[in-house]
Amino acid sequence: MKSSNVFSINRFILLIRRQVLSGTSILFIAFGAITGLMLLISGLVAYFSPEDLADLTNLYYVAMFLGGYIYTSNTFNELHNPQRSYRFLTLPVSTFERLASAWLLSAILFPIVAIFAMVIVVFLSNLIINLTVDPDAFSNIFSHTTLILIGIYFVTQTVFLLGAIYFRKHNFLKTLLALFVVYFAISIYVSLAGLIIFRPWEYQFSSFNQLPTSRLEHFFVELFPQVMKIIFWYVLAPFFLVVSYFSLKERQV
Repeated sequence: MKSSNVFSINRFILLIRRQVLSGTSILFIAFGAITGLMLLISGLVAYFSPEDLADLTNLYYVAMFLGGYIYTSNTFNELHNPQRSYRFLTLPVSTFERLASAWLLSAILFPIVAIFAMVIVVFLSNLIINLTVDPDAFSNIFSHTTLILIGIYFVTQTVFLLGAIYFRKHNFLKTLLALFVVYFAISIYVSLAGLIIFRPWEYQFSSFNQLPTSRLEHFFVELFPQVMKIIFWYVLAPFFLVVSYFSLKERQV
């Protein structure tokens, strides 16, 4: 059945419902396993070393990022399954609706569920310590740092969404490998660009301090970080979403 390219809110809601119901068991199992593990670790720390309980917030964030990336990488498993792909591809929905539903579940719904899991873990751990609920115990979760980390997850998650579409097997591990290769290539490019721009071979080792430090400092301390910040927050996510859209559209042809 040929689907319409026009976005339909009714179709989109039905698709979201289908995606949630079809993946409910896996989502609940993952949610229960991660929450249970964090609760076990938090409970042991709360019992044996209560003063270190606040330091476990970083562990919760690691679990959120890792769990979110794995969940995102498996978003399009149905697309790569020969027995189920035909049913998935013949759904009367557009490519945009397919991508938007996967993005909404993995980029928006998952962080909300993760924050809810953190609240539960902190609440129960607090009960183990004092048998009461201290509102200050939740200050590390509902903070500006959490908003920044959710924003970072919001951006970086799109890389694994593309990996979920592009790679047919071992999506998570192959996406990590691709990220390592890209990071390595960018590091080499930046190093070579620095050598070409500043030409350190023109200076003797004895007069190395004659390098144009003002230009060097301006590039690496002011200009380069600002450019990278703009690219990360405003360019990266839209770029990978657009590439994901065309990759998914190509798979449907």
